[in-house]
Amino acid sequence: MWRAVSMELRIPYFFICHAIQEGGAWLHETHLLWREADVVDFCKEVRVDANRKIVQLSMLLPAGEAGRWNLEELREIWSDGDDDSLCSPIFIANDGRHLSHGSRNATVISANAKDRIYSMHSANRSPI
Repeated sequence: MWRAVSMELRIPYFFICHAIQEGGAWLHETHLLWREADVVDFCKEVRVDANRKIVQLSMLLPAGEAGRWNLEELREIWSDGDDDSLCSPIFIANDGRHLSHGSRNATVISANAKDRIYSMHSANRSPI
């Protein structure tokens, strides 16, 4: 267990609370990831495994003020490309705001979205 973590203000971090079913019980874990590609890969792995589920997925974003952070729970993650190596994920907050690439136009994002990688509603498919 880490006693401390240093975090850079210029990049977002992702907290993925997930559960793994072993026997009749769900065991809970939390992962801290910073690479978008790792978040996408994790979500895709969980999506195809009936014994795993994401309980909550949040994005920790640097705020405009120095040293401040905002924690946003994610409602959905979408892929905007056919080629995973070129994919830039689209992160959507609970209230529908697009958290990816702050300056992107919401209409363009919606039109280019190809594949829903994560959905809060489908992630909670099994009771805990």
